[in-house]
Amino acid sequence: MKRIACLAAAVAMFSTPALAADRGHDWSGFYVGMHAGYDWFETETNDYYGYDHDLDGFSGGIQVGYDHQHPNGIVTGFIADIGLSEASGSRNIVDTVGLTIVTQTHSKIEAYSTFRGRLGYAAGAFLPYLTGGIAWARQEVDYFQDFGFGFTTNVNETKNRVGWTAGAGLEYAISDRVSVKAEYLYMDLGAENYAGTWFGLPVDGDIDLTSNRTSLGVNIRF
Repeated sequence: MKRIACLAAAVAMFSTPALAADRGHDWSGFYVGMHAGYDWFETETNDYYGYDHDLDGFSGGIQVGYDHQHPNGIVTGFIADIGLSEASGSRNIVDTVGLTIVTQTHSKIEAYSTFRGRLGYAAGAFLPYLTGGIAWARQEVDYFQDFGFGFTTNVNETKNRVGWTAGAGLEYAISDRVSVKAEYLYMDLGAENYAGTWFGLPVDGDIDLTSNRTSLGVNIRF
């Protein structure tokens, strides 16, 4: 994350200092960039007792995209991004109902990617926009339940999660080529089936995953 922040600062420092607001700005063209932010994920299930918990952590990655500015100021385009996440979360429960039942849960997000459309309006150097499309994340799930006397439930599996995302952002042109942005995304990655063992027998259940992400980024246009 420190490398991402330092590189973004360097790009802004050495970009042309003239503000695009002074002469208007054309948002048309291809761009590449990088972003860093923070993720809040939430898991839910009715199949694994005590599994529900939150995940959070920093994330960062790269993006590529294309925008076209129409004569009326409307900007349409697409963006694809990919990155790594440090979001993780755990929950431990101890219940005593005649016997002691220990439940331990943990999951983490390893990576993510989105492919989205973008719709905005050019207001000089500012570009407020809406965005939405397809989202992907890779999630590792660990679930362990100990009933005592050697009876346990175990789930340990990593899966690709696919769903949808929608959000909004604001981009600001520092120069003709360099812009910075702030963005919010909501992701719904649906329900995925995870398999394990219960008392030595096969067991499976669905786990739902949703996310809220805020990020800052920098783009270089061509």
